[in-house]
Amino acid sequence: MEQKSYAVLVSNAAVLVVHKGVRILLDGLYKDLGKNFTDLPEWAWKLMKKGKGELANVDYLLFSHSHYDHYYSPYFMEYMAVNEVKGICFPPIDDTMGLAAAEAEFAHKIIELDENHEAILEQGIGLKVFTTRHVDKKYYDVPNQCFRLDLDGIKLAFLSDVDYFEEDFAKQKDFTADIAFVTPIFYNHPKGRRILRDVLKVKETVIYHLPSPEDDRFMYYKMAQRDVEKNVQDGEMVLIWNESGQNLSF
Repeated sequence: MEQKSYAVLVSNAAVLVVHKGVRILLDGLYKDLGKNFTDLPEWAWKLMKKGKGELANVDYLLFSHSHYDHYYSPYFMEYMAVNEVKGICFPPIDDTMGLAAAEAEFAHKIIELDENHEAILEQGIGLKVFTTRHVDKKYYDVPNQCFRLDLDGIKLAFLSDVDYFEEDFAKQKDFTADIAFVTPIFYNHPKGRRILRDVLKVKETVIYHLPSPEDDRFMYYKMAQRDVEKNVQDGEMVLIWNESGQNLSF
């Protein structure tokens, strides 16, 4: 019997993708030190530290950038101490606490990309990485990695905190996707929506990287909901993920 493929929200920008039994965790070892979003669920982290549960012993770890709400070195090191991982895509190296040391220790696990910034992770599972700047002028010095997973022809793009900088996207020869995961800030801007429609040519958009309802003091969900109601076009499907466990099969 063929196994179901799906993506499920852990929390914040942490998403688990499962395809043919292979598990890929994106931005899933983090801590929100700024208290703007929602921390990794305590139950999930307790299991992960013991090497138990669906989030333990994942096959691949992908990190978009070095902000603590996407990558947190202490959690990463604790996870690696008790879990087996085949491959890692670290955030671009900067002065983030523990990042350089973590990459040095697990250099043998780094996913090797070719000249097109692509890699074959497993049979039928490809990865493409596109790096550009982080949104918000005060973070322009932080590179943000966008990931495109090709899962036997179904393409998922995870843009994380990428800027809606059209020139960078226009340079990409092949970064189309069937499903794109974007922030509410990205979808809110006309340039962001234009990139989704004209460059990525997505069929479905998932707005993620929102706090859980109880933590949403800046009303990101209402902003996203309003933007979808105002801007969605005929034939487009847009979902909003702000609760652990929301998922999508493909």
